[in-house]
Amino acid sequence: MLAGLNAKAQSMWKQQVDTKIDVRLDDQNHMLHAYEELEYTNNSPDTLKYIYLHLWANAYKHDRTQFAQQRDQQGNTDFYYSKQKDRGYIDSLQFMVDGVAVEHNSAENMPDICRIDLPKELVPGGKVKITTPFKVKLPVVFSRSGHTGQAYYVSQWFPKPAVYDRKGWHPIPYLDQGEFYSEYGSYDVKVTLPANYVLLATGNCMTAEENAWMDELAHRDIPKDTLKGRFPESARDVRTVHYHEDNVHDFAWFADKRYVVRKDTVTSPGTGELVTTWSAFLAGDTVHGNKLNGYLKTAVTHYGKWVGPYPYKTIKAVFGDMKSGAGMEYPTITLLDQSAKSMLQTATIHEAGHNWFYGILGSNERDHAWMDEGMNTFYEQKTVRELSKDTILHRTKFDETLLYYEFAATHTDQAIEQPSQNFRNANYGVDIYYKSNLMLMWLEEYMGEEAFGKGMKDYYNTWHHNHPYPEDFKACMQRNTPKLIDWFFTDLLTTDKKIDYKITSAKVRQGNTVISVKNNTGVKAPALIDVYANGKLTEKIWTPPFSSTAKVILPGENWSRLKIDDVIPDGKSANDMYRRHGLFHTFGVKFNPVLGLNTVNKEKIFVAPAIGNNYYDGFMAGVLLHNLTLPENRFRFAVAPQYAFATGSFTGAGSVGYLWYPRGFVKEVMLQADAKTFHYNETSMNMTKPLYARYIKVAPSLNFTLRQRDPLSSVTRTLLLKQYNISEETFNYPADSTAKPTLNTQQKIYGLVRYKHENNRTYNPFSYSVEGHMGEDFAKINLEGNVRIDYHQKNKSLHIRAYAGKFISITNDPAVAQRYYLNASFNGMNDYLYDGTYKGRNTRSRLDAHQVSALQEGGFKIPIFNGAGRSDDWMATINLKTDLPLKKLPIRLFFDAGMVPDYSTASTNVNNRKLLYDGGVEIVISKDIASIYIPLIMSSDFRESLTAQFGKKNVFTRSISFTLNLQNINWLKTPGRLLNSAIK
Repeated sequence: MLAGLNAKAQSMWKQQVDTKIDVRLDDQNHMLHAYEELEYTNNSPDTLKYIYLHLWANAYKHDRTQFAQQRDQQGNTDFYYSKQKDRGYIDSLQFMVDGVAVEHNSAENMPDICRIDLPKELVPGGKVKITTPFKVKLPVVFSRSGHTGQAYYVSQWFPKPAVYDRKGWHPIPYLDQGEFYSEYGSYDVKVTLPANYVLLATGNCMTAEENAWMDELAHRDIPKDTLKGRFPESARDVRTVHYHEDNVHDFAWFADKRYVVRKDTVTSPGTGELVTTWSAFLAGDTVHGNKLNGYLKTAVTHYGKWVGPYPYKTIKAVFGDMKSGAGMEYPTITLLDQSAKSMLQTATIHEAGHNWFYGILGSNERDHAWMDEGMNTFYEQKTVRELSKDTILHRTKFDETLLYYEFAATHTDQAIEQPSQNFRNANYGVDIYYKSNLMLMWLEEYMGEEAFGKGMKDYYNTWHHNHPYPEDFKACMQRNTPKLIDWFFTDLLTTDKKIDYKITSAKVRQGNTVISVKNNTGVKAPALIDVYANGKLTEKIWTPPFSSTAKVILPGENWSRLKIDDVIPDGKSANDMYRRHGLFHTFGVKFNPVLGLNTVNKEKIFVAPAIGNNYYDGFMAGVLLHNLTLPENRFRFAVAPQYAFATGSFTGAGSVGYLWYPRGFVKEVMLQADAKTFHYNETSMNMTKPLYARYIKVAPSLNFTLRQRDPLSSVTRTLLLKQYNISEETFNYPADSTAKPTLNTQQKIYGLVRYKHENNRTYNPFSYSVEGHMGEDFAKINLEGNVRIDYHQKNKSLHIRAYAGKFISITNDPAVAQRYYLNASFNGMNDYLYDGTYKGRNTRSRLDAHQVSALQEGGFKIPIFNGAGRSDDWMATINLKTDLPLKKLPIRLFFDAGMVPDYSTASTNVNNRKLLYDGGVEIVISKDIASIYIPLIMSSDFRESLTAQFGKKNVFTRSISFTLNLQNINWLKTPGRLLNSAIK
């Protein structure tokens, strides 16, 4: 018995770090001048020869730190483009250990971690005193710490020992994604600052005069917001405020001369102790700020009831102007930023709740973020539901939970149990917070609310003010339920597979009902089945944890429908219902107008008006039928039949696709078929009404997206195999010049193969592709490369595109082959695959004739219709665009140059080449989609061609072109791509 107790006690040791700091704020230079004294107690069974320390203020020192690199990787460029004066650092460190000077050592790319070697070994039970002066240059707010003018948000600001626990040292750099892990101890901090600053900090204010002043401020009337963001002058005299707190692992403070202060109290459940709530906010935020104390009281009450009593005397909230992802937590104090206004109740409860999950239960957030953010989100959501008296789970709202279902549907979610730095930016929020919450709700329902609550209180009582790991949480939960819960830890926490259960049959046998359930994705876990009779929920039945199929017995046969319970985060809700009567037990269809979410127990089809216009068909109207929604379906379609009033015929377009998500080197396979039919040409020869020629295209394809080993990789590699079946009507002009032309129909089949490599890294992204076309009469190879070279100015770049093409004629008839020649300037007449969207494909005299594609073949901008800039052999071009150093003016300069064979002389030298060029101004209408090009220079071939066709006076106006690049948009993937763009 004693041996067991000793083993348990040994496994639960933690180091003790007691910290004293004197700090002075210089608000003219945004500097902190400080002196720190640490008493480090080695409670481990190990002898320590060195200690790692965090110098997290150095994360802002330069653009090569781990913080800066993570920001770059996530596409956040504000720190990279910031001025040196706006960055931050910590320096003037002179460490002494028990009075002996020691060196500290850091790596260049990790200046926010250092190591000090101890003058003598620190044995178990021993103590050392570490002292140092230090200065901190506070950055402008890029992340959690810094200043906005003379508003100060001071966190992660002082040298702090890394955690040494039963798994060793944990020196971790400061990261914007992925939070902290620190040792417990007492903090005794004295802050000196100009006397008119309002200060709130971790712990208890020990200065009587300060407490009296804060009480007086709390009773003042709220002033009018006359400052409008300006700061009053700082007082010339200073004051020193003393704060103290025990059993915390961090210390943060916030100061502003404009704060309005409010105070209240709440009784802590479990202890009966009175907790003082404090809030601070700006006068302009009074409507929101007045609610903060109420939300803090709610958190203390509900978390105290469900998890464990709040052990501190104060809890505070500051509503400030900084970037902290809506809010950021510190012991006894939380910070909320302006983005939290629309969800202030939830954000405040969440951040205050971190006093339990991260504060009192000090898990390793960097390695097991779900134990902090996931558990806290679970209780935040539980509290919000309790307040609203709404216990129903809603899957019909566009919120963070829906984002998880979208990620699961497209197999882009990530396993929960892994280090935070392994998550893609969007996944960190969706999976760590909301996927974890959904999984914990599942576990609570399976264990039962009472057993789950006992387990959580056991976890709190056992591990408060300590460093628990997942296995510790599991042990506490398991000893409070007879049900085995291994599946939660071994399967749910470690999988990135979608959850999808389906009731396949329900057969009545000898007065009972045998229900068969299929697990479509193989994640071993239990399913919960709701039983309905006459529209009312009558019973709930659990299956055992299973990975393939399971059968459960429902006593009796009085039921009308069965359903997978909403507490199961099932990624395909359309197959969750089993109906007893009807031809199809699990299949149902529901029609909705225009758009909607894919969250009901039937397949949704959306109906919307479809209108269009082109030069030949005129105005077109019809109906769009589609199932493009969120979460996305594996089977997708969008079909838009239309009636064209000018041609008096039916036109339209449509796409149908199905996706697979293999587990090997191929990440995604999409089988797709595209079809469309419109008119593309006309003739009025000898007719009062034009005769129109139609094309019909049907193009099946297979698109393979290859998997990257690194989930954070910015690279996308695709392989496309596509066949084009095109029926074209052409005009047959009779020999009799007075006779009317007729229509012939010709069938064409083309093949396309394309490999594309894209690296969408934040700076200097690039791509390259190899593409082959082949038809009965020709073969063509296209090589293309693109790179954006970023200037050291945000959103200003040089864009370079290089192209090389080779044409091979298979037919001996040049009249047939010339349609497929390489083109310096690509327009609707050259688009034999009918992939582009052109308003007038063959018009020459209207505005429509000025449309070109700057993304195909030569990429020139001059709208040319004859032989200029065409080649039946080879072509090489380069296309340049540069942004101008004008902040928001959507203007670029462009220049195109290229080489083609020169056959204009009688020379038989096949090496003769012709240089083509154009250049001018681009007006950007929509980035990468629509632009207007105004050429100011052009080579003689282009000028002579335009002169011959339109006259010398019209060369300038006829050289102006525009682009509408829609050909690379896959409409079947639009919902997901729009969502990803919105959350970046």
